[in-house]
Amino acid sequence: MLGFGAILLLDALVGAVLLAVFGDVFVDGKPENPITEAVQATGAGLAFLWSSVVLGSVTTAAGGYFVARIAKSYPYFNALALGLLGAAFGLLFWPQYPLWFNVLGLLLVVPATLLGAHLRAVAARAHA
Repeated sequence: MLGFGAILLLDALVGAVLLAVFGDVFVDGKPENPITEAVQATGAGLAFLWSSVVLGSVTTAAGGYFVARIAKSYPYFNALALGLLGAAFGLLFWPQYPLWFNVLGLLLVVPATLLGAHLRAVAARAHA
């Protein structure tokens, strides 16, 4: 659960940065529900979506690395469990994004966590 919490924290931070870069969410003087409207407009943009795919995959791989590092045994299995948990969590947001984005996210989450676990295994062997 610690690894999943770390991924959620990293993803929230990345999401806030992306909203600040691709939208004007943090600008004063907006009409009613300014943040909601700005988030919806920004979240529909291709630049935001592709950046989310790339940076989300990086944070997911970092989560896989972290889980493999703290695992007492079976680092790849723990990374796989984290990836499956992430995929299930992603299903909660399915209606908010385009189909291609959701499918790509589901296809990348498990390989990204396993890549992170593999990078940890390689680093552990190099330090041994």
